[in-house]
Amino acid sequence: MNTSSESLMKETVRKNTVRNAAIDIILVLGTLLIVKYALLNIEAMWTYAGPISLLSALAVANGRLRARGETWASLGLKRPQSWWKMIVWTLIALVLTTVIGQVLEGIVSATISSSAVQAEAGNSGRFANLPGNTAVFVYWLVVAWFIGGFAEEMLFRGLLITRFETLFSRVPFGLVFAIIVPAIIFGQQHHYYQGISGAIATGGVALVSGILYIVFKRSLWPLTLSHGLANSIGLTMIYTGIQPAG
Repeated sequence: MNTSSESLMKETVRKNTVRNAAIDIILVLGTLLIVKYALLNIEAMWTYAGPISLLSALAVANGRLRARGETWASLGLKRPQSWWKMIVWTLIALVLTTVIGQVLEGIVSATISSSAVQAEAGNSGRFANLPGNTAVFVYWLVVAWFIGGFAEEMLFRGLLITRFETLFSRVPFGLVFAIIVPAIIFGQQHHYYQGISGAIATGGVALVSGILYIVFKRSLWPLTLSHGLANSIGLTMIYTGIQPAG
């Protein structure tokens, strides 16, 4: 095979890879958005719009991976080489994301009037029945780990960052955009019950998580564990009355 044929073959493979990445992004985000906003228009279902839409998108992503012989392990959900390193990375991620989230939310709350912040949260009161309610607390803990800890990290860090990285492979600073774009989408997805301050805070957390995903050699475990722990701490504070349900 001559050089020109090899170059042509490589270019064909590259184009197919980029096309598949674009299809993955469209199908996964399309499913996420369509299912979510359909459920948000049903009063009895809006509370479950996030979890159901994420599970639907995860099912689509899983199907796309299986169709090409890929696994979630290839995206970072594989056995850690060092458990001690994973624990340290998890603690680092937990501290950094918590601090960034609190700082950003504080800045937005200080910049925008409290009434305006509350008005932005069109579906506030998602956790109104959580304080002191053990059954509801256990339900949200399960959601916090399986949806927040695993599904969100698998989709927004593992899948979307790698797919956007492929899509932007010939764009200057492509990896930077591949981290930023999913972070923006992640923040927007939390706006419906957290308002503008929550959207900016979660977007900032997602940005830091995306950077850590690369720093942690594309391992998802520190991010899934820190995400689940952060959610659990927040839910526990609401359940015990330390933090208002909002």
